[in-house]
Amino acid sequence: MTTINKSILNKNNFRLLIDKIPTVEYYVKTVNIPGLQFSEVAQPAGIGLDAFFPGDKVAFDTLDVTFLVDEDLENFKEVYDWMDSIVPVHNPEDYKNFTNTITTEQGQLSTVENALNQYSDITLVINTNKNLANRYFRFKDCFPISLGALELESGADNEPVTCQVQFRFTYYEIKTTS
Repeated sequence: MTTINKSILNKNNFRLLIDKIPTVEYYVKTVNIPGLQFSEVAQPAGIGLDAFFPGDKVAFDTLDVTFLVDEDLENFKEVYDWMDSIVPVHNPEDYKNFTNTITTEQGQLSTVENALNQYSDITLVINTNKNLANRYFRFKDCFPISLGALELESGADNEPVTCQVQFRFTYYEIKTTS
């Protein structure tokens, strides 16, 4: 017989680990576990009647992270620099350096060692009510697609500045061990 864990998952028992931007970890305020959908195929099954079958493509929502911005803007700058390296804003040479590529004699970029330097795995650790690691959500091949604005306000109370970053990823898996 299966035992049922009757403990409720609390919103504040988590830890987010991002290899490429480690300072964000200490300031994470919110994170979501993205939903997923897959298409369906409709096939005529008679006059005015369709039969539906599961499709063959899965689409994941984005991984959304809201973090508190430190006063030196280090965590904001880490995400900005990562995005700038993927699509260089001010210096196209940064793309070569970030992806570890070289320009060939024909003017093409060629991989030196690893063409996946722009990606990072992200691990969301869900803890029990006793603050022990319980589940590990591993998001594979993540990269940021959106970095939110920083809103400053004169005369505001001592409210921390927050920022949201959205990530795309290939897929995620749920494990019980690290």
